[in-house]
Amino acid sequence: MNKSSCLYKVPLFNPLTMNERDNIQCLLHHKTFQKGELIFSPGDQEQLSIISSGAMKIYRISKTGKEQLIRIVKEGGYDGENYLFGLTNDSLYGEAITKTKVCILYKTEFNKLIELYPQLSCRLLQLNAHKTVAVEEQLELLALDRIENRLALYISRLSTLPTIIEDEIVTLPLSMKELANYLATSPETISRKFKNFQERGLIIRKGKKVTLLNAFWSEFHFL
Repeated sequence: MNKSSCLYKVPLFNPLTMNERDNIQCLLHHKTFQKGELIFSPGDQEQLSIISSGAMKIYRISKTGKEQLIRIVKEGGYDGENYLFGLTNDSLYGEAITKTKVCILYKTEFNKLIELYPQLSCRLLQLNAHKTVAVEEQLELLALDRIENRLALYISRLSTLPTIIEDEIVTLPLSMKELANYLATSPETISRKFKNFQERGLIIRKGKKVTLLNAFWSEFHFL
C-alpha cells in the first residue's frame, strides 16, 4: 500500500499492522473535493470523513442564515463518528476550504471494520477525548466578554514555543471570515483588533503570518 494513503496518515488506524491496513483498504471510498464543495450535509448517508490532504470546515447555519464555524479538520483528522453510532446529522455541514482529498467510511463498512478490529473502538474513544478538549477550548474563548481577549487567547494557542523567550511567527489557519465566525464576531472587528494590536507594538502581521512580540505576552500575561 502507498504510505501516502489516509490509512497511514490518520491516527485512528495506528493500532493496525501494515497487513491489517491492506485488508481494510477496500472499505474506504476516496473522493476529491474542490474549495467550497460540500463533503457532507444534513440528511446525507452516515459517514466518517477522514481528511487525507487539505482541510474541511464544520459549521452550522443559524436561524438568521448566518454561518457559525464549529471547527476546522486538517490532514489526519476526521469527523462524523457520532453518526456511525446512531446519532443523526440535522444541522452540520462539512465543506472543503481548499482542494481536499477525503477517505469516506460509510456506516455499513464501519460496522465491518469494528467487527474485524475491535481495538479501533478504544482508539476512537481516545481521539474523541481530544476533540472534546478542542470544544472546551472554544467555549473558554467565547466565555470572554472582550473580543480583544478572545483574539489574543486564540493566537496565543497557535504558539509552539514551550516558554516565551523570543518573538515567534505563527500562521493563522483560518480566513478572517472563518476566524470571526469562530470567535462569534464580525470580520471587520477582527481586522480592527489586529490593527490595534499592531499599533500597540504587540504583534507584526503580514497576511496570515503573525509575529507575537514579547510585549504581546507581557500585555495579556496570559489572561
